[in-house]
Amino acid sequence: MGIFKHEDMLMDMSISSRTKLYKDDKLLFIGDGYKAITIMINSSKNQEPVKEKFHKQLNMREKPKFSKGDDLEALRKEALESFGKQKEEKPKRRTTKTQWDRMTK
Repeated sequence: MGIFKHEDMLMDMSISSRTKLYKDDKLLFIGDGYKAITIMINSSKNQEPVKEKFHKQLNMREKPKFSKGDDLEALRKEALESFGKQKEEKPKRRTTKTQWDRMTK
């Protein structure tokens, strides 16, 4: 993607697996590009140019599937119940006798 300069920060995204973020010519962050973008947005005074530049990356992240109206506690209980049912439905494995068991019986 290249190098992006904004205010006193510089983001080097030339290596796709490792993004480097510099502030005042000092290394601030190395790692995930999305995390570097959010750090750059949060630490800049004028956030709009950064948001416009990385609009696609910011919108690609999956949003939570529940709304504010959903009760988180009820969703947690439902998930635990379905997990418990899944555990119960697991069939028991039949133990087969090994040759040693047959010989020593």
